[in-house]
Amino acid sequence: MKNPRHPSRNPLALLAALLTTAFAPAALIPTEWSHRQTLTVAAPGLVRVDLTAASFDAAGPRQEDLRVIDSTGREVAFLLDRPTASAAHTVRPEAFAMKLGTESSVLTIKTGTHDALASLTLETPSPYFLRAARLEISDDNENWTMLDQGLPLFRQWGAVKLDLSLGGHHAAYVRVTIVDGRGPSVPFTGARLRLDGGQPSAPVPVGTRVASREEFAGETVLSLALDGRHVPLAALELATQEPLFMRRVTVAVREFRDGISSERAIGEGTIYRVALDGSPARAQLELPLDCTPLTRELLVHIHNGDSPPLAIAGVQAKRRPMDLRFMAPAAGNYTLLLDNPQATAPHYDLALFAGEMRDAHAMPVTPGELEPMPGYRPRESLSAASLPEVPLTGAPLDTKNWSHRRPLQITRAGVQELELDVATLAAARSDYADLRVLHGENQIPFVLERPGLARALTLTPVSAPDAKRPGVSVWQLRLPHTGLPLQRLTLTSGTLLFQREFRIYEKLTGTDGRHYVNTLGTGAWSRTPEAGTPETRNFDLPDRPRTDTLLIETDNGDNPPIALGAVRAVYPVVRLVFKVAEPDGFLLAYDNPTASAPHYDLSLVAARLLTAPRNVAQLAAGGATAGDRNPFAGLNGGYLFWGTLALVVVVLLVVVAKLLPKPPTGE
Repeated sequence: MKNPRHPSRNPLALLAALLTTAFAPAALIPTEWSHRQTLTVAAPGLVRVDLTAASFDAAGPRQEDLRVIDSTGREVAFLLDRPTASAAHTVRPEAFAMKLGTESSVLTIKTGTHDALASLTLETPSPYFLRAARLEISDDNENWTMLDQGLPLFRQWGAVKLDLSLGGHHAAYVRVTIVDGRGPSVPFTGARLRLDGGQPSAPVPVGTRVASREEFAGETVLSLALDGRHVPLAALELATQEPLFMRRVTVAVREFRDGISSERAIGEGTIYRVALDGSPARAQLELPLDCTPLTRELLVHIHNGDSPPLAIAGVQAKRRPMDLRFMAPAAGNYTLLLDNPQATAPHYDLALFAGEMRDAHAMPVTPGELEPMPGYRPRESLSAASLPEVPLTGAPLDTKNWSHRRPLQITRAGVQELELDVATLAAARSDYADLRVLHGENQIPFVLERPGLARALTLTPVSAPDAKRPGVSVWQLRLPHTGLPLQRLTLTSGTLLFQREFRIYEKLTGTDGRHYVNTLGTGAWSRTPEAGTPETRNFDLPDRPRTDTLLIETDNGDNPPIALGAVRAVYPVVRLVFKVAEPDGFLLAYDNPTASAPHYDLSLVAARLLTAPRNVAQLAAGGATAGDRNPFAGLNGGYLFWGTLALVVVVLLVVVAKLLPKPPTGE
């Protein structure tokens, strides 16, 4: 029985139906679109327009403003085709059993389904392991067919690989044999089956460039520049020749919320290259994505932990296939209109023929170069495309209450990224409300960016034994600045066997002159000689230190003291993003306990500013010098006036006294 929604699949009937719905009756003013691309059609018939990166970049996030017109300016109905595979879903198997052996464990899963199987994901509470697996399928639980062997399964330092591909096979039973020669058996408690949702369309490469690479504490951050915005991303593939690695990777985009720049994760996963039990190396270098970023920028966080950074040769983004189809009644030039923020998605009767248009042969056409629309005139005076330029100057500022001022080193005009150094972080307020960028007496509007990244200082602890407590080990840690906002300390010990309680604290003096202890962090730390036991321990510091000297102590009890190696002090990355028209004469003012956070109109165009190409600005070396400090910072204006007046009066009295004639001396 035919579907009543669709006409006959006869090509002639389809052509006639398409021709009757080819043109949209609504009036259209092409000059309300800011850009256009030429579509050169060689012959009449069904046309498939392969959208380019420039097409996505100029169109709206959902391509809702795309329109096609013929040479007379008449609107042509089209179908925007977004082919997708049928949705895959996950189910629990009918039965799961695990049998432990001397050198291997065998998992037997009764699938309970006749559907094609895409993958199997195992479940385990084990926090740290690396094993090889052999994968087999059967219809009767007796005769088995091996699909693959030497497959890696692991969970290490945040990197996880617990899924095994079943390749769309049908099977009543799945058997996984796990080789346990690397250590004790790993307990697996269950599994999930992902049913095959059909073969997805092959993704399309997107022009991708690594714009920058930065190394942070245990983390590499790649900034990627895509060829266009609004590209419906499907995957991200990293290229590296590293022979053995496992890394957790997070992909994020920048966002601006509540006056602060932040990041939003749009995908995460694990990349690896592993060779186990004599099998060829297995690699997974692609991360699945399902996101349409509003900018050309992606941020890729590669979490290294204590491992060295990976050598990344390149990154390739891939998008979901998408094309635009319409019936051309005649050969000639048609026009694709793009970029109209006031336009909404069209609704054409052509959508009734979506299935037939996907199946029918279509003539491929690639749009021409993106061109500005002559005589462009938006429907409304204010649109996303006509936002004012980023403001370069703010209101004047009296800096008498700011204790520190430091020159900025800017190499060229444009958008600047200034990362605060440890000296500035230590002196500025915890909420950074006292930061100001100045040019002369005027403020320069900026966006505060706190990306969730961190940098680290390597410090050397010095033994500071307490004669009154001989069983307690105490180490002193000197920070480069007082009040540095540390997030955590990572302690290192080469001692192979110990279990201790640690405390991190500082000594303060109260207003009454008495000394007291301010505890910053505590926690247990144990280590055994077994392989894989880490030699480091992280201690979070929820409160900001108030001095430049920290103390680390542990009670040894009846045990010998442990050795404490280098300490890594981790502090946050804080940036200011702003725009300048010239490179000279800029200052950063900070350290004002009474300042309120600034509110700039810049927030209206913050997204544009944050995603623009950036220059790196730097604070002048050496920190705030004595000449940079404001000697009257914090003084009340009235006190300053009367104090100065009193000083002038005293000086005048002294001068007058010296000018008066001396009284005659008696004979």
